[in-house]
Amino acid sequence: MQQLARRAQQTTRALVDAGVSCLLLKGAAVGAIIDPSFRARPMTDIDVLVHRADVERAKAAVLAADWGITENPVYLEMLQDAHHLPHFVDPSLPGMRLELHVMLMPDDQPFAFDEALLWRDARLAPPPFDGALVPSANHILLHACVHFAWQHTMAFGAWRTFRVVSAMIAQPDFNWDRFTEAALEVKAGTTCYWTLRLAQTMAGIPVPEWVLARLAPPTSSMICNALERHFIAQIAPGEGPVSPSVKLTRLLWRTALRPDWSGHKNPGRYDPEQKWAKAYGTASTETRAQRILRHARGIGDWIHFASKTLFR
Repeated sequence: MQQLARRAQQTTRALVDAGVSCLLLKGAAVGAIIDPSFRARPMTDIDVLVHRADVERAKAAVLAADWGITENPVYLEMLQDAHHLPHFVDPSLPGMRLELHVMLMPDDQPFAFDEALLWRDARLAPPPFDGALVPSANHILLHACVHFAWQHTMAFGAWRTFRVVSAMIAQPDFNWDRFTEAALEVKAGTTCYWTLRLAQTMAGIPVPEWVLARLAPPTSSMICNALERHFIAQIAPGEGPVSPSVKLTRLLWRTALRPDWSGHKNPGRYDPEQKWAKAYGTASTETRAQRILRHARGIGDWIHFASKTLFR
């Protein structure tokens, strides 16, 4: 992490020296604020936002700072015209990478939350990231909630997100009123509600009850409690039965986020990063007896899951 932090400092310095405005995102922003060594916020990549008009100069500065563009053909194809360029790699940092963003999130994201809001309220990053910018504490937390609950579908990244919640609510410029208003204004109320609720339940992070009440969707407490048990089991294996079906998992996630009620754009295409594109298949060599046994086990899994999670 210390080596990654040094590379982040060298990279932002190269961008600033090239006259490119750069804004640290996600873990890099949190690390810059709470611990510039990055030891308090482990990560595997550095996310930096630049203006689209500065992309070529930014790319040249990054290459001059000894980063190289990935040669993986899958990433090169998948990230064409994406919200960030194909990632940059450094041979001295195996498994680590740099992502140069031109947008905050994919362009099909359903929220009224984009990079313009971050640039508007950004402030100078503390040393040793001189010249770079970081988002406000409110926007860092808002982005973390959306990233966890929508982009990562509450399936992974929970503990690092809870770390962000804990760090940002302790910042001097954080304000619960402004955060709640911003979350509702950009139609991210349900993503923030579930992130904060799980952070409180699983990590003991204090969240004012009035905040949760304002962000909560009009879903009955019984269903919310069942959904919470489902997400906890997803995050912490062993805490309960996991969903026996990909389709059920998707349905429970949509039930939690309530895209139609939230006023999300294109709720019918509510499929972030096509995370639900994979489906459980059956091998062509499966015999009839094996297929019957598999379905019987599936029915048993459904009954167990329903009894322990949905109707507990």
